[in-house]
Amino acid sequence: MSEKLIITQCLAAWEQRVAQATKLFDSLSEWAMDEEIAPGRNKVVYVIGHLLAVHDRMVEALELGERSHADLDHLFIDAQQPDAVYPETAWLKESWDKLHQFLNEKFNQMTVEEWLSRHTYVTVEEFATQPERNKLNLLISRTNHLSSHNGQLLLVKR
Repeated sequence: MSEKLIITQCLAAWEQRVAQATKLFDSLSEWAMDEEIAPGRNKVVYVIGHLLAVHDRMVEALELGERSHADLDHLFIDAQQPDAVYPETAWLKESWDKLHQFLNEKFNQMTVEEWLSRHTYVTVEEFATQPERNKLNLLISRTNHLSSHNGQLLLVKR
């Protein structure tokens, strides 16, 4: 019972951060997408794309199916490209919404045993000695990552 409660709390935190990010994305004007978060730092559109690509990787890591946006890794994960041409903001936002609808549906179907099992970024050998490196831990890590970027986006919100 306590494991289920902890998982429910972690899912609630995830859903809150996703809702916060979605609200931030929707509140930013189109001109803000090209704004740097701070001088010499990431542009807003990069952060949105980066979060989309990272969350898309969760589909694979948590064994929920096939990724939809693996083609974004070169733009938003592998290495920053100063002169990159990014996808349209509207497409990024629509893809964000679809991905999170899918993830939330899948997350709510997962059992306690599934949440406490190994994710694909951890080898069987590593997991045998570090069982805390499970799927729930990955969700917590991605929730914290999202919180950090939400904080960055608040810097440009006007």
